[in-house]
Amino acid sequence: MRIVLLICFTLFVSVGVRSQTLRGIVIDGETKQPLYLVNAVDNASSQSTATDERGMFVLPVKNGEVISFSYIGYHTIQRLATTDSVLTVAMFPLSVSLQEYILHPDYTPYQKDSAEMATRYSTELNKKPIKVGFNSANGGGFSGLIGAPVQKLSKSYKQNKKFKENYKKDQEQKFIDTRYTPELTSALTGFAGDSLAIFMNTYPMEYKFARTATDLELKMWIRQNYKDYLKPKKQTAVPANSGQ
Repeated sequence: MRIVLLICFTLFVSVGVRSQTLRGIVIDGETKQPLYLVNAVDNASSQSTATDERGMFVLPVKNGEVISFSYIGYHTIQRLATTDSVLTVAMFPLSVSLQEYILHPDYTPYQKDSAEMATRYSTELNKKPIKVGFNSANGGGFSGLIGAPVQKLSKSYKQNKKFKENYKKDQEQKFIDTRYTPELTSALTGFAGDSLAIFMNTYPMEYKFARTATDLELKMWIRQNYKDYLKPKKQTAVPANSGQ
């Protein structure tokens, strides 16, 4: 009985460790502004994620593991995962003299491309709408009450909002393409050329699944869709005299 309880306790602890999650925010060490699309990589498991527009990120880790944060134009830094609190990471531009440690320099093409694109379009991605605030000057008053609604309706605001939406979709699709590849799909289905393209277009992968699925789950998903694809499709019978 003691052995059974010991095994159950060990399994419970093991599952609890695996399910730990690191939450945090990455900011510019000088301006204190959030940094968008910073790459966060768990050096132990190689799992990675990127910060959102608020600089926030979520990464499944084990407590105490080393996490690398990289961003074009900034020093790459490492922090220990602390899953019991929100981690604040301050990154400094390369112009600042700091000692630099690089534990995981072999970034994937997707990570390099994301960092490059984030740097190229940093002005558009970091553009913020006017916020309503209280101004104590001249007896006090609220600023932005007129500016914010007008800006929302302005052409430039709408264009910037649309750009961010398209940028996010493009980055998500690029990540999906790193996992749902023609090479892997062809190996599991035997399809090639137009047949392969038709199959992958018929069964697109969702970004959330691409982010969370294991390699085994990914392969099972492709095989299941392959079986579904091969099933005979029902056809609606057309009466012989329907044209009369």
